[in-house]
Amino acid sequence: MENELIVNVYKFMGNDLLTGRTSDDGSPSAESLRKHVLENWDKYERISISLDNIMQMTRPFLDEAFAKLLEDHTLDEFNQKIYLPDAKENIVKDLNNAFKIRQKIIQSQKAREEEGKGDELGL
Repeated sequence: MENELIVNVYKFMGNDLLTGRTSDDGSPSAESLRKHVLENWDKYERISISLDNIMQMTRPFLDEAFAKLLEDHTLDEFNQKIYLPDAKENIVKDLNNAFKIRQKIIQSQKAREEEGKGDELGL
């Protein structure tokens, strides 16, 4: 396992105003950023996400790029793996809010799945 992957979000996205979840034209998106992180998760001890030169990230972007990582990894695993060396206070606050919302979505999905299993068993 290599030591560290550095992902410069500005260079990866080619933009300083980050919006939306996906792109129709194949250009970099929040989804492609998340997939890039996931593809490299087990290859590196730490993944540094540089947000230098990023002016704004919308909630849908934050959810898709970062919070949806919680569907594959726990918050503890995220905190141990992902490093945000230059994240400004407002971005950290927005990320925390995105994580809280995504955790609630994951919990409600699990609850619905459990309900469905009970229905299948005739409970």
